[in-house]
Amino acid sequence: MTETEERTGPPETLIEPIDMSKLDPKFRKEIHSMPNAEELSACFACTTCTAACPIANQWNYKPHQLIRMILLGMREEVLSSKEIWECLTCFQCQERCPQKVKVTDIFFDCKNLAAEEGIIPPNVLALGKSLIEKGQLYEVLNDWEREDLDLEAEVPGLNTDTIKEILRGTRTGRLVGGEK
Repeated sequence: MTETEERTGPPETLIEPIDMSKLDPKFRKEIHSMPNAEELSACFACTTCTAACPIANQWNYKPHQLIRMILLGMREEVLSSKEIWECLTCFQCQERCPQKVKVTDIFFDCKNLAAEEGIIPPNVLALGKSLIEKGQLYEVLNDWEREDLDLEAEVPGLNTDTIKEILRGTRTGRLVGGEK
């Protein structure tokens, strides 16, 4: 559009409008009742948390936006967001917040709620299942790979039975389907 052309429709926006019918006022209260969220309502969206976050530029929703979404009751959007799972837990946002909002801890709470509702990203689910089934997060090198590197055929001293047994009785075991 040039300066001389007249606008024919609504102005373009950078954000999607919020569907008020999808807001869940109980969500804000649910998060606020958790031990880490005492200062949640004190957030005034100064964006200090976002400025401190080393990966905020990779996210669709920035930390301050996620906090605002919680305050608005946007349960579905928050719990299904990839950002709560991608948080590096570096605590930079939390350390710098002038209102002492425990941003990282609140993201942990959101992850726990999401997991309880079965909203777990496939990559996180795969890691959990690997931990339950193999006692390890990552696959140990194949025998031929170990041989090529002049390593013993098996990792010495690696006993995963105890790890497996402990995890089977935990919440993690239940969430990823590793219970007996």
